[in-house]
Amino acid sequence: MRLMGFELKKLYLRLPVIIALAVFTVLDIVKIYATVEDVSYLREDSVWERVYWEQYENFSGEITAEKIERLLDMYKPLEAAVNDLTATTRNDVEGTLTGNVYSDKNLLERFFVDPMERFYTYSGDAARVVSAAEENVRLYERLGNTYEARKNAAIARLYSGRRVTRFYYTEGYRLYLNYDFSTVLILLLVLYPLSQSLTRDSECSMTELMLTSQRGGAASSFAKALAATAYILTLSLWFSAVDFGAFAVFSNITDAGRLPLYAAETFREASVGVTLYTYCAMSALGRALGFWALGMVFFALGRLGRRALTPFAAGAGVFVLLTLAGVRWGHSSNALLKAVNPYCTLVNRLLFARTEFVNILGFPVPAWKAGFAFTSALGASAGALGVYLGGGRTGGRGRRYGAI
Repeated sequence: MRLMGFELKKLYLRLPVIIALAVFTVLDIVKIYATVEDVSYLREDSVWERVYWEQYENFSGEITAEKIERLLDMYKPLEAAVNDLTATTRNDVEGTLTGNVYSDKNLLERFFVDPMERFYTYSGDAARVVSAAEENVRLYERLGNTYEARKNAAIARLYSGRRVTRFYYTEGYRLYLNYDFSTVLILLLVLYPLSQSLTRDSECSMTELMLTSQRGGAASSFAKALAATAYILTLSLWFSAVDFGAFAVFSNITDAGRLPLYAAETFREASVGVTLYTYCAMSALGRALGFWALGMVFFALGRLGRRALTPFAAGAGVFVLLTLAGVRWGHSSNALLKAVNPYCTLVNRLLFARTEFVNILGFPVPAWKAGFAFTSALGASAGALGVYLGGGRTGGRGRRYGAI
């Protein structure tokens, strides 16, 4: 534990790392603010923002027939006037919400009518998926295709009972769930300190002195791996918390957190039925797992080099290759290619947004479970290899020199 404490000090208590962490945190917050300001339709139009939150109080919460009728009473005349080309283009029309008929129609349609309709009809869409899956189960059982029968049975169980009964503002979650900028910041903060920590002993010939110590081989290498693990997990979870907190402040995402994940527009076919709050926690843990696995790969590479630039370049090269593979096959229908790529645990909406399975010994395993399992195995294997290389390379020579 003392060795681990020393290694943590070497990772955390360095002025460049502290400065970089502070600067990147501020940069992340500024980027989130800019994203909300530039992309959010409400932020682009102050009138829309004011009107939306005024009407939000009337329609948020439990979806009822009375709310739907009241919303349609407001929307239908606007839709008819716009479609008939009889609506005036004046911006000072009395009785309108924003002063303009077209603006009223677009605002209500985008932020109230379309999402409420999507929520209200989701249970019927899910029921049709269940019905089709159950029919497929019977078909594949007759054909003797056991795997497809099992897969469709899993789909039927997953979609059974799905429904969205409450209406809340979800644009903030759409922005948050597609935000990846902090992933690059974490990578830089993982690569640089690890490459420095792992090779500094070699650069200053400290490894030769460590050969004379009983704790200079495998124990020291194991302490480095534990310290790197703590550093990576803390760093990843920190930025996940910053991301969520910043979006909660700049774009109201607190109300919608109680909605199921499939209420989000891009997660209609989500492979889990948890709430948005729960998914945010799962996503943060999944990203931390992915960075840990990559960090252990960097750790193993670092045990092979004597200069900081070598593992840094090698680690960056590995990440670039995984990123290119993720971009190339991340949206394909081949779930296996996603599951075996740690990049997809960093951008884990690629694993959660669609209901996909990996065939493992004839059993359908959800792609996100397979991806997390493979990434865990990769991280454990790379970490063990790094410890072995660090301990094995010095252990024998340590005995030759005579450990004290």
